[in-house]
Amino acid sequence: VNRHGMDDFSEYQGKPVTRLAYEIKPEDAYAKVAEATYRIVLPQAGVIDFKAYEQPMAGDYIVYLTDDDIYHCDAEVFRARNVVED
Repeated sequence: VNRHGMDDFSEYQGKPVTRLAYEIKPEDAYAKVAEATYRIVLPQAGVIDFKAYEQPMAGDYIVYLTDDDIYHCDAEVFRARNVVED
C-alpha cells in the first residue's frame, strides 16, 4: 500500500458488524423519487426511501443502519464485504 503522505493516519482493525439488508428481487417495484433517492415498497416494512448513487438492480442490496441511513449497495460489493448464503 502506498502510504506516501499518510503519516498522520493510523491503522485500525474494523469490528465485526451484523447488517440488516434486503436483496432486491426482479419483481420488486422501485423508482427514483429525488436526486440520489429511490423508493421501494416491501411486503412487511412498507414504503422505504433509500440513497443510491447508481441505478439499483435486482440482486443488489438495500442496507438499513438507522431510519435516517438506508442505502443501496451493489451485489458484488455487498458480497465481498459480507457473508451471504446462497
